[in-house]
Amino acid sequence: MKILVTGGCGFIGSNLVRLLVKDKNCSVVNLDKLTYAGNLESLADLAAHPSYVLEQVDLCSHG
Repeated sequence: MKILVTGGCGFIGSNLVRLLVKDKNCSVVNLDKLTYAGNLESLADLAAHPSYVLEQVDLCSHG
């Protein structure tokens, strides 16, 4: 199952991502703006995991 997580580099999001990838064997796409609340270090060990993708994205529309 492929799951999209927004804000996955924050405290709660990173724990959810870790649970889904390691315990539930899901493919996870993490969309995060990486502002003050996001921490790349919290998921550094998953960076090379085949079931995990991080995309730095701002979902706000400025148009």
